[in-house]
Amino acid sequence: MKGRIQKIIPLSKKFHNVFRFTRRIAEVELAGGVRYSFVRHVLETGPAVSILPYFYDKESKDWHVILVRQYRPAVSAISLEAPGGLLNQGKSVKAEMARELHEEAGTRVSTRDIKVVDTHHLASSFCDQVVHLGIVCLPVESNKEFLRKLKRYHGVVSEQEFTQVISLPIQKLLTKSNLVKYTLTKYQIHDLARRLGYFSKKENKFYTDIKTA
Repeated sequence: MKGRIQKIIPLSKKFHNVFRFTRRIAEVELAGGVRYSFVRHVLETGPAVSILPYFYDKESKDWHVILVRQYRPAVSAISLEAPGGLLNQGKSVKAEMARELHEEAGTRVSTRDIKVVDTHHLASSFCDQVVHLGIVCLPVESNKEFLRKLKRYHGVVSEQEFTQVISLPIQKLLTKSNLVKYTLTKYQIHDLARRLGYFSKKENKFYTDIKTA
C-alpha cells in the first residue's frame, strides 16, 4: 500500500489467530530405558522465504543492501527487514523469493541470479516455520541509479502491507547495530558481509565454525 508512514496508533492488542496450533506428542527415552511423554502445542505456519538484495555503489565505494521498512503490529514498531513471506505450496523456493522481492521491493530479478544460502528455524520451541534464505546481486552501479528505477513505496494491498523500500550501506548497518532489530535480518546482513569480505580471517573462521558446529 503506497504512502510514507507518518504515524501509527495501535488500537488493539488482541488479534484473531489465523494460524493453527497443533498438539504434538513425542516419547523421549533416556539412558537406562526410562521413557517420558513430551507434549507441546506447535504453531503451524508452513515454510517461508527471505531474500537479501545487494549492489555495489561506485560513488560511496560500499556495498548496499535493500531492506523493507514496515509496521509490525506484534511489537507495535517499525521494522527493517529483508523482503520475504510465506512459501506458496507447490512453488519453488527461488520463484517465491523473486515474487516476494517484486511485491515488497518493486524489483524484478531472474531466478537464475538468486543464490539460496541457508535455512533457519525462527522459533523452534513453538513454531514449525522453516525460512529459506537467499541473496541476489542487482545489476546497478550506484544508489542513485537504484532509486531512479524504483517506485519508493510498495506493498500488497490485499494483505494490508504498508512498506517503504530503502537501501543502506552494509558498513553503516554493521557499525550501528540498533538500525535493524529483527534477528533474522541481522543474521542475513552479517552473513552477506562475511561473504563480501568485511571481516578478518579470524572473524570469518568464527562464523564458519558456528555454521558447521
